[in-house]
Amino acid sequence: MLVCLVQDHSKLHPPQRPECKFTQNALQNSSTHKTSICCSIWLKDNLDTFKDFYARVLLKISGSTHHPPRDLTSVALGIPPLEISYKMVTIKFIIKALTSDPFMQGLILQLEEAKAHRYQHHIDEIRKFLTWTRGSNELNRSKIDLLTSVHNGVVSYSKVEITRFMDFTWNKHLLLNPRINPGEILNNIDERSKKLFPRYSSRSTDTKVMSLLHGHDITFTAFKARVANNCDPQCPNCQMLDNNYHRIFSCPLYRCSYRETIQEHSTSDQPCWSILRDDSDDSITAFRSLAQIAIGELS
Repeated sequence: MLVCLVQDHSKLHPPQRPECKFTQNALQNSSTHKTSICCSIWLKDNLDTFKDFYARVLLKISGSTHHPPRDLTSVALGIPPLEISYKMVTIKFIIKALTSDPFMQGLILQLEEAKAHRYQHHIDEIRKFLTWTRGSNELNRSKIDLLTSVHNGVVSYSKVEITRFMDFTWNKHLLLNPRINPGEILNNIDERSKKLFPRYSSRSTDTKVMSLLHGHDITFTAFKARVANNCDPQCPNCQMLDNNYHRIFSCPLYRCSYRETIQEHSTSDQPCWSILRDDSDDSITAFRSLAQIAIGELS
């Protein structure tokens, strides 16, 4: 009787042919691959959609009540601009596709030959990365052939390489800012951010450090006068503009040994960027301590 039931069940539900299942998986994988290609194109075309969200994220993480200078804040927090984060994700995606998926490898190599295709921008980014890994900084003149690179096994990346290339790309972006001196190259931005905002530091202390760094806080009467226009922008102690530069270097009310340490490593014309450029533990510790003194009683 059991045999009959099994036989009857097999008649009602015949087993699928392996080739049908294979065909179904192949179609599904093909659709997934096409979606993956489209995602990077869509992100590039709609990057501006996320800029407002990115600005609000920086504002929230920094603890600011007013939007601080974006480049300064992103470096201090170790959060790269959206364009740079997008480039790093694109580079890792294309390298993985070229080294682990034959279908995607063939598709990308075909797109490389289509000079007018919209994906050519993304292929240019991987060429720049491969050029940089070979020791050249002339990225715009890259003539690397992806097919040859794949066959030679040189298309790869490591976490360290991606981090270093992100710093390199980030510095090129920062040098477009007129407030930054061309010589102020920042290396290991992520590590510097971790020193400036240690893991177990309190939220209130980190907010004070950030406020003293960017100066866009109503604690400073010069900024409060710009925003509300209802107070004297000058410091009552020394009759100078009461901004973050003034409290770091000049105001006699906040004179302490920490200021002397900072002055050894910073310049009064651009103190914030020079503080971020210096990665010595003494300078960063002194700046955190000065922040607690300079705005700790007034926040």
